[in-house]
Amino acid sequence: MVTTPGLPVDLVRDVVRLAGLAPSIHNTQPWRWRHDGAGLYLYPEPARLLAVLDPTGRQLLLSCGAALLHARVALRARGLEPRVELGPLADGPVGADSPLATIRVVGAREASAEELALAAAIERRHTDRRPFQPVPLAHEDVVALRRAAEAEGSWLRSFDDPQLRVEVAVLLAHADWIETHDPAYREELGRWRRQAGGAADGIPPSAVVSNDERQSEFVLRDFEITGDAGLPLGQVSVERPTVVGIGSSADTPADRLMAGQALGRVLLTATARGAAASPLGQAVDLPSTRALLGAVAGGLGHIQMLLRVGYPQPQAAPLAPTPRRAVDEILETTPDAPA
Repeated sequence: MVTTPGLPVDLVRDVVRLAGLAPSIHNTQPWRWRHDGAGLYLYPEPARLLAVLDPTGRQLLLSCGAALLHARVALRARGLEPRVELGPLADGPVGADSPLATIRVVGAREASAEELALAAAIERRHTDRRPFQPVPLAHEDVVALRRAAEAEGSWLRSFDDPQLRVEVAVLLAHADWIETHDPAYREELGRWRRQAGGAADGIPPSAVVSNDERQSEFVLRDFEITGDAGLPLGQVSVERPTVVGIGSSADTPADRLMAGQALGRVLLTATARGAAASPLGQAVDLPSTRALLGAVAGGLGHIQMLLRVGYPQPQAAPLAPTPRRAVDEILETTPDAPA
């Protein structure tokens, strides 16, 4: 295929805006973009790395991968054919000078109904930590999520077996206890908590679910930094959400970036099908519990993210948009970019 002329700035700005709506750990939005006459380049922002929670940058790469997926979906919805080149990616600390990925448009092709549905889901997708309806995901929805992950070179495992769910719940509770009793973790989390109004990143009040609302079989992350893991199981009627793990066969930077794209596609697919999700991130934050979680998943490879998925309550109010950094803050356009 032959590369088409460069993308106009107005189109690039809208694509970057939609890419910026991707999920990221603690809403750090650890990405930036550069556009020139040859392509659109995705870079990490190491200054936004969570040194305590994510010292290796694994979740930073997952976040950037989700943003990359959003950009690809946005281009496909416009009938453009993007080609993505990863890297060069090296082991070790994430650097700011080398692109994680380069997007070039290599042709035009009409978007499918599925691609248009994913694009329409970008602005509707929100992390939803509120209790879901007390029903599991329909089988066809789980199959659609699995296919979404596989389309991005990753895999998805649904934890349906009751014994496996117990093991996942125990690992999650153990990791949550370790984190909430770590002063460094609590201090870092506190730095990313935001008060109402003004902030363009971090965790807004609208994203925080109170302890009284945590009626789930699985421990949710405590953004109120109380150290309270929630009400004991059996004390209240709890939801039984579908829990899925997204993973990769290996654990290189490229695998993590691809898993982030899988995460982005899975979340958009869930939204397009009327479902919602939130991460059960504590179990994958810590190397020890992540390794144990991989064993629970059957040794398929490396778990990169654990999600709680379900259908929102019919009476639930629409979630407020999570704040996002302005396009001008995350996009650099060089002088040779087409107008």
